[in-house]
Amino acid sequence: MFDYKLLSIGHAVLGVVLTLDILLTKHRPVSSVLWLAIVWAFPYLGALVYLSFGVDRVRRGAGEREAAKALVAQRASLHPTFERLAVDYSYPLPGEDSTYPAAHIFRATDPAVRPNRVFRGNRVELLVDGDQFYPALLEAIAAARSSVHLQTFIYGRDRIGGELLDLLIERARSGVKCRLLYDRFGSTYAYLARFFKRASEAGVQVRSITQANPLKGRFQINLRNHRKIAVVDGRIGFVGGINIQDKNFSTYADGEAIRDYHVTLRGPAVSDLQFQFVEDWHFASREPPERLLEPVYFPDQEYAGDALVQVVPGGPDLKGHGLSDAFFGAIVAAERSISIATAYFVPDEPIVQGLRYAALRGVSVRLVLPKKSNHWYAGFAARSLYAPLLKAGVRIFERKAPFMHAKALVVDGVYAMVGSANLDYRSMHLNFETNLEVADSEFVTKISEQVETEIGHSDEVRLAEHQARSLPRRLAENFCYLFQPML
Repeated sequence: MFDYKLLSIGHAVLGVVLTLDILLTKHRPVSSVLWLAIVWAFPYLGALVYLSFGVDRVRRGAGEREAAKALVAQRASLHPTFERLAVDYSYPLPGEDSTYPAAHIFRATDPAVRPNRVFRGNRVELLVDGDQFYPALLEAIAAARSSVHLQTFIYGRDRIGGELLDLLIERARSGVKCRLLYDRFGSTYAYLARFFKRASEAGVQVRSITQANPLKGRFQINLRNHRKIAVVDGRIGFVGGINIQDKNFSTYADGEAIRDYHVTLRGPAVSDLQFQFVEDWHFASREPPERLLEPVYFPDQEYAGDALVQVVPGGPDLKGHGLSDAFFGAIVAAERSISIATAYFVPDEPIVQGLRYAALRGVSVRLVLPKKSNHWYAGFAARSLYAPLLKAGVRIFERKAPFMHAKALVVDGVYAMVGSANLDYRSMHLNFETNLEVADSEFVTKISEQVETEIGHSDEVRLAEHQARSLPRRLAENFCYLFQPML
């Protein structure tokens, strides 16, 4: 027979331990109360749910920390062009604001993203949908001479996934060092089907990354690596929101392809993008850092264009809240306009207040979201935030089909942030993400025009219509927002 007294004592001890963890690490009352209720109301099951979904940080072992320190210590040597091409906004030179119109925004975001720096001399090109991204990626890989590093959240077990894998196999057999890193949760079907086995046998180094491994004391299935990075020969970089799957490619998609953005990057900022990949690869593979820091992966970078670029990493292992702080800094620094396109809008309260106050002080604020989300609960939670924004003067547009998975922030027509991060709690605090800050008139004009295209295919949300929605609808939206810490 079960000893229910012993089970009760065990539940009480576990509850107290997790309560202490919640009180020490959760600084938002809604999140704390939600998790305390789950832990105490559901014996043992609540504890398992908290360990799986409630822990929003990564605790790494001593060996991993020492390896990370070694990587950071060598960071400067990986940038032979550091002193020549880095831009320091903490101590601006006379006349710098007129030379760099986005200086006031970079100064606001800089504290959130150090030790990464702004680099001049880059070229950034916008790629819309897989129709533009996949051909550019395949062309770059086909021309690779030394290395191909590819990282993605979703790797589809489908036609475009197979084509890319075939190309990686061909390049590996030609002597090019190919590394493929995918998130095990996002690429579940490919992982379970052993889709990458033939690539591994052909010489492609393939690793998966996951924060859920009970054998290593990791239970955080809610933490995912959402980055989409590719670096070819250490000189050409790709970063954005497009996964590797047929749904993003009109040639193979069943219907219209998902609307999404990616960028091609050339110039000194590629080295920081490479460094981002190396950190994740080391965590997943335990490959010795010295092997990953060879000069072939970090070549001397020359001027490629006029763009100022800064790589913005995000993740639960970072001190502070880098991406969230960078978004907030850009929003509060805005003087004329803010345009945002995002697939999911369930941000921190400071972000909502920042957008609201920007509109109140006369900044033109426009927000573009999907009309129909692929995760209905995220769409419901987002609409619970509409009223205070609309009342302040924020204009909200809901993009009609196809589903918009794009992520872009444009400020004052001189600055843009693009990448893998949505403007939601998950991207700000739970996922590992990579964004780029870009100041370049040509690129910012193109991304601004693309946002205008999305608005042209959208329905604007009117305050009166929004307030007239039914009581059950409002209850459902507010209920979904209660789970913001997990969305």
